[in-house]
Amino acid sequence: MSPMKVVMTTFSGDLTGKLGELRRHLEARGAEVLRFDTDRFPGEAQAWFRQDGGREQIRLRCDGHEVCLEPGDAIWYRRARWAEKLPPSLNRQLRHGCVLESEALLRGLIAAAPCFVMDPPDLVRERGHKPAQQRLARELGLATPRTLMTNDPAEAREFVASCRDGAIAKMLSGFAVIDDDGREQVVFTTSLRDDHLARLDGLRLAPMVFQEQIRKRLELRITVVGSRMFTAAVDSQKVAGAEVDWRERGVTLLPSWTPYELPADVARALERYMQRIGMQYSAIDMLVEPDGRHVFLEANPAGECFWLEHYAPHFPLTEAIADVLVGVPGARRTIHS
Repeated sequence: MSPMKVVMTTFSGDLTGKLGELRRHLEARGAEVLRFDTDRFPGEAQAWFRQDGGREQIRLRCDGHEVCLEPGDAIWYRRARWAEKLPPSLNRQLRHGCVLESEALLRGLIAAAPCFVMDPPDLVRERGHKPAQQRLARELGLATPRTLMTNDPAEAREFVASCRDGAIAKMLSGFAVIDDDGREQVVFTTSLRDDHLARLDGLRLAPMVFQEQIRKRLELRITVVGSRMFTAAVDSQKVAGAEVDWRERGVTLLPSWTPYELPADVARALERYMQRIGMQYSAIDMLVEPDGRHVFLEANPAGECFWLEHYAPHFPLTEAIADVLVGVPGARRTIHS
């Protein structure tokens, strides 16, 4: 009997050492592992979907290692940078077409895969929509901030003025801006001042998210892996510069995360949330107010988590992911269609 095969789908710049640790966990469970870097396809990696007579076959190859996917195998979709390593000399229009075709094939192969996928990229994209997340969270009884998502400057100003304790602005999607020196500038959550409000006409070029500013006692990151839920808390208000967005002082706060026990009703609501979105993995952000109210902010369908294993509270996340991928009894979330 051939060993189970697991494809780790990511990109070559994904350098966390936890991927090597995950490979070791998987191989210790008897799995054959292929790391498939999406940015190296199609130039340095190959993929096949073949129907011939009564046979159908999906194969992937990277670094000379090739697998043919079968029903008992698994795919872990972690990250994608579709066709980013195409030759820079390519004509711009031709390059655009090559990227589209490459993404279409790889997404299509994962959608057609006969095996378990954690989690399908089309589902990851769909479940990342912020309006749908907040609507579902509220429907399930979770508290959410007063929120406006719009490209209308007048309504944005009216909404911000109505927020007694101030308002914040953030983006609908995660992206970085590269400055003239080639440095990556991340767009963080911003507490709005009068000078920001004077520049809201820029919404005609891109919409934004506006939310009431919430007083925080703690910030939570809840990492759901299959049937397990790992909750960590940090007091971002103790560190200057982290009060609005803890990520601005993320390195400083690395040793400050501690385990946290969610109230039973909040944990049940998040369990129902995961069932409704039909996914095995998500990284959920919440706030705890001084009076103890728990407020849902967003769920990152493919959010980062490994710092919570490398640093305190040292959650066994790679082991949990390996258990889900190889199908350890009880590790996968049972999802009813």
